Amino acid sequence: MPSPTPDAAGAEPIIRIEALDKWFGKFQVLTDINLNVRAGERIVVCGPSGSGKSTLIRCINRLETVQGGRIVVDGIDLTAGGKNVDSVRQEVGMVFQQFNLFPHLTILQNCTLAPMRSRGLSRDEAETIAMKYLKRVRIPEQAHKYPSQLSGGQQQRVAIARALCMTPKIMLFDEPT
Repeated sequence: MPSPTPDAAGAEPIIRIEALDKWFGKFQVLTDINLNVRAGERIVVCGPSGSGKSTLIRCINRLETVQGGRIVVDGIDLTAGGKNVDSVRQEVGMVFQQFNLFPHLTILQNCTLAPMRSRGLSRDEAETIAMKYLKRVRIPEQAHKYPSQLSGGQQQRVAIARALCMTPKIMLFDEPT
């Protein structure tokens, strides 16, 4: 395996995309995409509806497979095989356009489920972390409500808090925030 290529600033990128190609049937959505993102860097991908922005970030989290190129996240080559996907997904938080909150769970339960199951946290530990992030997004008073009782903006903030509860190294947002 070739050694990682440092970016212009000399630091190895936390996300490296090289010559990425993605098709849906005969329609090529992504063509020869190259991108380096350093740890702590914030980037915005702008474009019209249907231009491939969502597809690009879904490829970074391997929710979509690619037909060409490489994606390396935190030193792990996602295009080298399926074994690395779970370890990358634990370190990459994602907020979707549709927030995908569980409607039968309270806001607090939505935020504690993954840390308890994936990280092995106790309920008390997970709830402490969840309340910290619900406070950070300014909706701690909504913790015992259900998603249907919140506005769309409040649901978006819950989705952000839920992703942060996993303490990811990388956050991907599929919606302006």
